[in-house]
Amino acid sequence: MKITAILFSSILLALPGYGQNRETDYLSHVLEKMNAVESVTYHCVIKSWEPGDKEPVYNVPIEIYEHVNPQDTAVGYSFLCASDKEFRQPLWVYDGTVFAYIEKEEKEVRIDDFTQKSSLPFRVIMPQAFGCMKSVLEYALNTQDSIVLSLKDEGKDYLMELSIHTPYQVEFFGKACYMPQNPYVYDPTSIYKIWISKEDDMPFRYRREMQHSISEGICSDFVYNPAGKGKIVAEDYYPADYVRRIKGEKSQKATVDMMGKKAPDWTLTDMNGQKVSLSGIKSKVILLQFTGIGCGPCKISVPFLNRLRKEYAVNELEVLAVETWGRSKSSCEVYVKNQGIEYGFLTADKDTIAKLINDYQAGNGVPQFYLIGKDRTIIAKFQGYAEKTTDEEIEKKIKANL
Repeated sequence: MKITAILFSSILLALPGYGQNRETDYLSHVLEKMNAVESVTYHCVIKSWEPGDKEPVYNVPIEIYEHVNPQDTAVGYSFLCASDKEFRQPLWVYDGTVFAYIEKEEKEVRIDDFTQKSSLPFRVIMPQAFGCMKSVLEYALNTQDSIVLSLKDEGKDYLMELSIHTPYQVEFFGKACYMPQNPYVYDPTSIYKIWISKEDDMPFRYRREMQHSISEGICSDFVYNPAGKGKIVAEDYYPADYVRRIKGEKSQKATVDMMGKKAPDWTLTDMNGQKVSLSGIKSKVILLQFTGIGCGPCKISVPFLNRLRKEYAVNELEVLAVETWGRSKSSCEVYVKNQGIEYGFLTADKDTIAKLINDYQAGNGVPQFYLIGKDRTIIAKFQGYAEKTTDEEIEKKIKANL
């Protein structure tokens, strides 16, 4: 594919010290400076939104240490993220061999050693800000993909904006990675923005915009090639008293089969601000969906749930969905409106949702459907959603229990 356009603001034509291609020369200069950095520590505030959110659903300050790792041909750098500047409270770490997430509530180190077969030809490793910005710059200057690239003067900073127009969304997991076509994504355009400080010609902020999600990292307190910081070895940061679990291994935490057991009660809030409790519902049968805004299969299930709401009387069947991914009420309101949801949509605070998930032994996957009978025992549980097949399975169970 060919580059469709490279657009540069005329404001930048006065860039001193650069030739005819001043803007690309300047970006090449920035990339050259970044390539000279072997390691870096910095503070970063990471934010993420779903389209339509009025506020970030994720807004977390962390400390990051990145180190170039030439032996790692998959990503190219190792990193350590922690909640403190001394890196004594690690959150996650990648050393080129494993990626480990430190789960404090469960006291587990969850390790991906990349031995499990993946359908993707690359490692899906959460990119850290500095390495991600470097990868985006390198791609923008060298790709033959169809892109639009602009550079604007914003006073103290320059803003580089990259819009990628390919049949696939492009993520940067150490390098440009083309994501498989997703039936739930209708616009594959990928947009990346990078802010570059005029003071040192180094980037300090990025923003990634996709149809299904938006994320941003605002960085400060950079220390380039810090003394005393060396190679990252993931195992050095595993808490000694935590259980280590390799990806694919079952958790050592005991789980309970909920089939035939009394459905745990709950009190949640609907989109009108009214409290809804399981114990207060008078319908014979209840279909409760655990859902998440941003989950593709969850969106596809909306017409089916709407149909159930229309075809069955409320005294026979109640249809409810609860948002379990921590989205704000305002985000849920936008989602309900955009998706045309006609059944009950419920939310709650983080602790209430965590208790609900634990009470129902639901785990993190969505969608999940719980069918609750007349005596308020759990009749059936359905994991995931396959259009038509899941519809038939659920409706067959509903009819058998009315």
